[in-house]
Amino acid sequence: MRNVYYLIWADSILSFKKYHPKRRDWKITVFLYNTWINALGFWTILLWVKYFNVLNIPQFQIDIFPGTLIDSFIAFTMEFALPFAVLNYFLIFHKNRYKVIIQKYPSPPEKLAFIYSASVALAAFISAVLYGVLT
Repeated sequence: MRNVYYLIWADSILSFKKYHPKRRDWKITVFLYNTWINALGFWTILLWVKYFNVLNIPQFQIDIFPGTLIDSFIAFTMEFALPFAVLNYFLIFHKNRYKVIIQKYPSPPEKLAFIYSASVALAAFISAVLYGVLT
């Protein structure tokens, strides 16, 4: 049985290395990109859970900087991206586990990471617009 999570990571890593062979910072780039997409997906799910009153989770508030933009970004990052950053690090990059994943899935389905990323980004955008209109 193929693990979709690892298939997406394998496609992400192999695609990035294929199209940017000379970049040495590929690990942090792919890590940040996938972590951010996972955070957007989690945010989308929690947005709809909140809208339908299935679960009411209080928002994480930070008040360090003047204004709200930087504080909101830091709160979003800590609430949604940080759990995925820890998860992705230990499941993919800890002790170079990505090498095993690439060997196990040397040819994942074409553009799987792109399809996942585009779907999550589009769903997050549509959800944000709809939530803004409906509330």
